[in-house]
Amino acid sequence: MTALLAVSGIRKVFGGLTALDGVSFSLAAGQILGLVGPNGSGKSTLLNVLSGIYTPEAGEVHLAGQSLRGRAPHQIATAGLARSFQNQQLFAGLSVVENVLVGRACRLRAGVLASIFATPRFRREEAAARQQAEDLLALVGLGWAVGASVQRLSYGQRRLLEIARALASDPKVLLLDEPCAGLSQSEANDLAHVITRLKVNGLAVIVIEHNMRFVMGLVDRIVALNFGQKIGEGTPAEIRANPAVVAAYLGGSGHAAH
Repeated sequence: MTALLAVSGIRKVFGGLTALDGVSFSLAAGQILGLVGPNGSGKSTLLNVLSGIYTPEAGEVHLAGQSLRGRAPHQIATAGLARSFQNQQLFAGLSVVENVLVGRACRLRAGVLASIFATPRFRREEAAARQQAEDLLALVGLGWAVGASVQRLSYGQRRLLEIARALASDPKVLLLDEPCAGLSQSEANDLAHVITRLKVNGLAVIVIEHNMRFVMGLVDRIVALNFGQKIGEGTPAEIRANPAVVAAYLGGSGHAAH
């Protein structure tokens, strides 16, 4: 397996607390990785390291063979890594399609003067960006809401909008932080179908999620964390049978895994 994303020996410390301690794993194109563990196990901290919000004390992250160490979040997004967040971060004053266009900003080439004078290059780029935004909304099932306000969307639909906005930056790797939070089972099923379509198109996805039914039915591999350390890695079946994971996260009987 050729690694698209290679994470090696990540260590992150806050004061006297070690949030991540030597975490390593890799991810190939077209692969979905589940990141699981109890609250406080280091999952969101790891996503913050990958996306450049936190700088680790030790370890390396390589995307398509290039080191991401020392890069700012916007530079990492431009390199091909995008994410959603636990808490929705949409722009209520913008339309649905305008929210997606915000995610495209890092790929636009026209400069300030071109936009002020609405040059032909700027108009072509703007039209192409809008068409892509509309295509992404259709991909996630929101094609009907192109011109609608964000307030018209349900909570679950806003989650899908966040994913469309992240996809607008043309990422190689997509990080999803608890995308099922607040979703009904029907909405979670719809989300799983969207993520599966992204996988078929070659996108690599990392998902943090407490909904184990969702995770077990979706991902190719799982990395389990506890107290900042990796305690298991493997297929869903292997993780379901891993005693350390069962004890730390799924409950002593393991019933939660099913």
